[in-house]
This record gives sequence, structure tokens and C-alpha cells, in this order.
Amino acid sequence: MTKKFSVSVDYSANAAYVMMSDEPIVSTAQASDEVLVDLDELRMVVGIEFLRIDAVIPFQRLIDEFHVHSDDVERLRALRPSIAGHLSSTAEGATSTSRTGTFAQQVTS
Repeated sequence: MTKKFSVSVDYSANAAYVMMSDEPIVSTAQASDEVLVDLDELRMVVGIEFLRIDAVIPFQRLIDEFHVHSDDVERLRALRPSIAGHLSSTAEGATSTSRTGTFAQQVTS
């Protein structure tokens, strides 16, 4: 499995995707009404889709049911309580952030 961690936001759809691996997606599970988890053939998390950027990240369920790696959990915790909350707090000093298109950020440890 190739490890990657990036966050993409589509402001026009009010949605976001967190990529955690570049493995092929073979199934999708529902973590909450607003959060879907993409899984590979070994049922490891490939990515997490947030149907709303203000969806609360269901940490405990991701850990207990989907076995998200502890490194990825820490990266997700940096986005809490939601992707929208993280974006608003990081954009306060930024002047070039567009709220009309898409946003992608590579997250490194």
C-alpha cells in the first residue's frame, strides 16, 4: 500500500475528500450520514468522503470499525472538528484562497 494523505475540497459541492492511499477502491462503507469510507481489497481505508465540509469527523468509528492507521488519525485530528472548521481557521491569514473552485492540500508528517 502506498501511503498518501491529501485533502481536496470542492466548494461548489460543499464536499471534501481525504486521500490516504492510492490503492484501488473496491467498496465504500458509510461511517455516518455525511461521511463515506472508501476501502481497498483488504478493507483498508483508501479515502474518506465528506458529503458536507462541515460534517463532524467520526474519529472513534474510523478507529474501531475501519482501522485507520494511527498516523492518519493524527492527521485527521488536525482537521477537527470538521474540514470546514479547519479551513476557516487556516484561511484567516491567507489572501489567495478561492472559495468558488476546488482546494487541494498535500499533508505531510
